[in-house]
Amino acid sequence: MDTEAAKVKAAQILADLGMASVPGDWRGCDAIWPALEEMANEGSTVLIKIDGERVGKDDNGRYTVAVSGGPLGENYFRMDTINLEEGLAKAILHFAQARWK
Repeated sequence: MDTEAAKVKAAQILADLGMASVPGDWRGCDAIWPALEEMANEGSTVLIKIDGERVGKDDNGRYTVAVSGGPLGENYFRMDTINLEEGLAKAILHFAQARWK
């Protein structure tokens, strides 16, 4: 799933759950922060890392998004990406499928 489709789907899931009203073209963390807080409230650890040393052509991107622990158990999510929103959207989709269905 491409970045834009993942963002739209994540926004729709958050709206369906009554968690947040997020536009499909959201950027950054602010719009989806309630979802990240809810993941943490349910016992998971949510990590967003910006790595200033990953700048080469062969690197997977400077952003790492990870969600682990709590209700996810062994079914954790981790993604290294050049696009922060892609990682955040896919983390929301992963958690939603595993936990919020």
